[in-house]
Amino acid sequence: MLETLKNSPSEAWVGLLGVIVGALLSIFGSWLSTRSSAKQLKVQLEFEKSETERRVRRERLEELYVLLGNWLSGLFGHSMTLILVMRGQIDYNQYLDQVIEMGRKRKHDFNRLEMIIDIYAQSLKPSYQRILEARETLNDIADEHKRSYKAGDFDGERFLKPYSEALLLIDELTERFRMEVAQLAAYA
Repeated sequence: MLETLKNSPSEAWVGLLGVIVGALLSIFGSWLSTRSSAKQLKVQLEFEKSETERRVRRERLEELYVLLGNWLSGLFGHSMTLILVMRGQIDYNQYLDQVIEMGRKRKHDFNRLEMIIDIYAQSLKPSYQRILEARETLNDIADEHKRSYKAGDFDGERFLKPYSEALLLIDELTERFRMEVAQLAAYA
């Protein structure tokens, strides 16, 4: 076999060398093409992942906006009914009956609302906390009115002003909060 290789014409060696160089260039070109495709695929997958995350975040923020609106609607419904008790237009039992009826119609998922804030809108936590603090003030006034009512003092006029002011503060804070949610969703 060595004998055959030694006796081969130089043109055969050149041809063989050309085939070898061509094969190596072909392998190198294929490697470059595969490497480029892999990089391009990686960039595409990262982009798609980013777009999916943005879409999910936007959807959750939109859901937060709706959940907040539902919660506020229920809160203001209960509050307006309690104001009727404070004014002496209905008694506390009628108020409780209406609250129960409203509760059947509306379902508020505070866990979902807070989960969305915790996961998708952490920058909104301070604003949300201010709303909760204002709600606590509103609840304190309502509790004080309830104690007074249970003690036989049915005149709730003295609770109207602080209760209405607390309710207006919640309205103001939640309106700002909704705008913050909308802005986050718009840029998500």
